[in-house]
Amino acid sequence: MGRRRAHDAITADEYIARYAYVLGNVPASVAANAYAAAFSQLPVMQRAEIVRQLSAERLDGPKEQASVDPHGFAVLMHDLLSREALVRIRDAAVIAAAFVASPPVVAYYTTGAGSVTMDQQPPWIHQLAGHDTSPVDGGRTHHRRGVPGFMSLDHPNAGDSRNW
Repeated sequence: MGRRRAHDAITADEYIARYAYVLGNVPASVAANAYAAAFSQLPVMQRAEIVRQLSAERLDGPKEQASVDPHGFAVLMHDLLSREALVRIRDAAVIAAAFVASPPVVAYYTTGAGSVTMDQQPPWIHQLAGHDTSPVDGGRTHHRRGVPGFMSLDHPNAGDSRNW
């Protein structure tokens, strides 16, 4: 499978697959914050349309009052049936893309617990987090000359680890 070229567009199905991947791999608190952040990025008219589509898709009706408020949307998305309905609506890719690229998700993979498992994440997560996906560096502790290693400066192993 070849690498995706920069000008190739991501399909709606791929956005939804990425949303499902992230949703399955972040804690519930991160997901709730990501729903609120993603929803707040959308114009109010688009939020109302998404809520309308969700209400139409949910035959049993949500237990919570649907609203265009981002935190209300996050509460609505706690419900598994609402999440299932979300991927079936016409604007699913819009909210999926905003969810995946939301600041809480990015923070989870850059500085949060997700950063610890970065080596096991797909390449698009590396891009999302701005993580360099270059090959393993051979165990060097740093990549700049003259920066001390993990020992004191007077130790014979101090300095550039490439010279050890």
